[in-house]
Amino acid sequence: MQAILLIQTASPFNQAKAREALDLALALAAIEHQVSMLFQDDAVYQLLAPDFEQTTAPLKAFQKSFGLFALYDIGPCLVCQQSLAARGLAQLSLPDGFVQADSAAIQAAMQQADQLIRC
Repeated sequence: MQAILLIQTASPFNQAKAREALDLALALAAIEHQVSMLFQDDAVYQLLAPDFEQTTAPLKAFQKSFGLFALYDIGPCLVCQQSLAARGLAQLSLPDGFVQADSAAIQAAMQQADQLIRC
């Protein structure tokens, strides 16, 4: 079993790239890899809680996928503090199992992984 860190950088509105990264995480976890994730740059927009009155379909789809992470034992799920702050989302309430990570924690996660996949 390999430890794989998926580094997501795509916004939820670039649906193909962001959606494929989530599908890849689930597929790798299903075949017994230890998958962890890092959300940075515009990928932090995937973590916005949907406003069910005015939300777009992409945000709802991502929130549903995140609910599967515990089932597939995907984690830890790190969220870049610098990316959140740069987008005015520093106070964002993260989904269950997601934690904010500073640059030191991100570097440690990268060093512990057998493979890094930037999505």
